[in-house]
Amino acid sequence: MMKLSLKSTTAKHLLLALTNLGYSLYYNTTDESRFVRHDRIVHHWPAVKDGIFEASEDGIVHQFEVPSSGEIERLVVIMSPINSKPRLIRYFRPSFATLMKYVPRNTAILRIADVGGVKGAFYLNTSFLTDNSTRIQNLIRSTIDRHGIDSRNVVLFGASKGGTGALFHGLTGNLKFVAVDPILSDAWYIENENDYHFTTGGVFPQTKQQVFAKLVEQSVTSPPTETAESVIVTSSRSPQYDYTSKIIEPLRSQLTIFNSDNPQIMKHPDVAPKTIYSQVLAINNLLLDLPLPKGEHPIP
Repeated sequence: MMKLSLKSTTAKHLLLALTNLGYSLYYNTTDESRFVRHDRIVHHWPAVKDGIFEASEDGIVHQFEVPSSGEIERLVVIMSPINSKPRLIRYFRPSFATLMKYVPRNTAILRIADVGGVKGAFYLNTSFLTDNSTRIQNLIRSTIDRHGIDSRNVVLFGASKGGTGALFHGLTGNLKFVAVDPILSDAWYIENENDYHFTTGGVFPQTKQQVFAKLVEQSVTSPPTETAESVIVTSSRSPQYDYTSKIIEPLRSQLTIFNSDNPQIMKHPDVAPKTIYSQVLAINNLLLDLPLPKGEHPIP
């Protein structure tokens, strides 16, 4: 249905209409697409029914990984990139599945699904899920409070769409974040990829440009008492670089920005797999409260 919608205006209008009524694509084959109503997703998702994933009181699907020690002092919150698998797992792509091996002991991992929209809600509000971001914040905060974790020992992490969520919820909740080539603007995909992420048609009440321009302005004009250290990993070889640089410019002096010039980075999806070493470094530095240099810095 999504592939057809990129070619057929009629199909796209139908897909967006269903999305705005709260239906999500949960299964497809070469000649069939099935949708499920949002309030039925947790009852329809096999991994939720089997207890592999959980649903919060607000209905946010997630998975919590406890360290082998059983003791929890730190927390990494992972948000998923886009996934095109033809099942509900496309809303919950396992990102950095082996991260537990590379973080300090006593570090738990909270993975949060991104249900909503067509390709996902980008962990933001949609026109149908008007309080989606608040419900996600509630899950993060309740997890921190339940385990008695100091907020300074919490890092939000994500790449691409997950980076959008990590940056948004990091700034919103004054929590540390590592955002890998986050998508902070819809413009490139609308202008060059025929609205590949399906962000037009009223699916979102605001464009990402509007959301993040306002959020950055609030962060600058009403800064918290103690600003959380945070990192953006990006590449000037990515088409998202110019959009991101413009939007976060007022916060540049408060952030650490790693800019990779790796010649193997040819497009946006290349950034995350080609900069894993810097992501691990950034996550662990923030978890251990070790200082990182502010401003933008070149990396291989």
